Amino acid sequence: MLGYALIRVQKKWTDEPYQSFCKNSTLISAPKRRHKVHSLILVPIFCSKGMRQDRIPRYWLTMNPSQDLNETLRNHHPAAYACLSRVGQRMFFPLGIPAQAQQAKTAKVNATIGQLTDGKGGAMPLPSMAKAISGLSLESTTLYAAQGGHKTLRAAWKERLDRAGDGPKSEPFCTVGLTHGLSLLGDLFVDEDTDVLLPDPCWGNYGMIFEARSGGRVIPYPVLQDGKFTTNAMEDALAKVRSKAVVILNFPGNPTGYTPTADELAPWLDAIRNTTKPIVVICDDAYNGFVYENDRITRSPFHELADADPARVLPIKVDGATKELCFFGGRVGFVTFGVSGPAATALESKLKGIARASISSGPAISQAIVLSALNDPNLATEKATLMEECTRRYHTLKRCLIEAKIPHEPFNSGFFALIPVDNDPEALRLRLLEQGVGVVAIPGIRAIRIAFSSTSVEDIPELVNAIAEQLNLAST
Repeated sequence: MLGYALIRVQKKWTDEPYQSFCKNSTLISAPKRRHKVHSLILVPIFCSKGMRQDRIPRYWLTMNPSQDLNETLRNHHPAAYACLSRVGQRMFFPLGIPAQAQQAKTAKVNATIGQLTDGKGGAMPLPSMAKAISGLSLESTTLYAAQGGHKTLRAAWKERLDRAGDGPKSEPFCTVGLTHGLSLLGDLFVDEDTDVLLPDPCWGNYGMIFEARSGGRVIPYPVLQDGKFTTNAMEDALAKVRSKAVVILNFPGNPTGYTPTADELAPWLDAIRNTTKPIVVICDDAYNGFVYENDRITRSPFHELADADPARVLPIKVDGATKELCFFGGRVGFVTFGVSGPAATALESKLKGIARASISSGPAISQAIVLSALNDPNLATEKATLMEECTRRYHTLKRCLIEAKIPHEPFNSGFFALIPVDNDPEALRLRLLEQGVGVVAIPGIRAIRIAFSSTSVEDIPELVNAIAEQLNLAST
């Protein structure tokens, strides 16, 4: 179903054919017929049936050109248009963060994309990861990996999760990055009758996965309001669920860079445990471990939900080596269900079937590198050294923002900070880019996002000064 953020309708009459179709491999245009054409202004977005405009995440409002693509196909290749599935009609590639990051690739200060670099675009691999590339066997790198991942890798990742918390867990299912894992779960659990509770603001790709691809009905819930964690948000959002739901929890958050305290999160967990409708809770733990303040939770809510009633709640953990081991190009993620026994076996079989129908099995060489690193006795020390650098960048950015008196959303973890702006964030981004400074614009929430993960400590003052200068110019 096509919806619009803010719409204005203009009606007119036309004698153009209103429908084309194929019959016996021949394209046929329906007879001309006078009918009304509605000219819709502003951004078109696909919505689930019954979705109200106020339930569309603001982050998602400016990212969906699928209707333009459909019209292009209808005009230039009617057969292709007629053969599109419902998923095909909803699908498009968003010109969001990747495109903005590419534009800023040659910028002196590139604070766009959420990966760890040396601040000059160079990689910062953990030594145990780098040396593993030259020390692997041909069998572990050039032959097919097993469906669901190398058995030894899955066992090693499960051991890692068991150290973080007790409770039932399936064998982690290896995916080609975390996005693939989320997409598999969207295919498994989301359709037009599913409500999908997304944090607001959120990572824009959630909309692609759970709404555009899977057709779910999005219910946004606010993470922060007036600079504070919204403790009643989960209870309010769950009250809107029709029959079943998928809930996305994302801490540390993207794009917020926020992680709550245990006391802040407790009402959310209580609301989930007390739900009257069956729900799947997906903990997107992409930035697991990157927490810089001592009073914040340091482990995934997945572990806290181990005691949830299996008749009502299925917790799922999505994580991986992408950020946790700084293996951004390796594309190794995991999906772990909070169940054991026959239920875990059945869920894995279904997940394996979906994966088989798309990518078959993941790349063996990436899995072998991750397994080698997990077995390296120096890994913990290397990760601690990396965390020291990330913590320095975090504190430097926070100090510089305060000194420059730049209002910003509270952040304490992950890779990002959000700066609300009064004027057009895309125009601000382009002005900064002209100065050799790259940031990400998020027009839907009128903010820019800084990735301090890819900005050196030495460049952060220059980054903040450039932003402050442009904000001051815009306000005069």
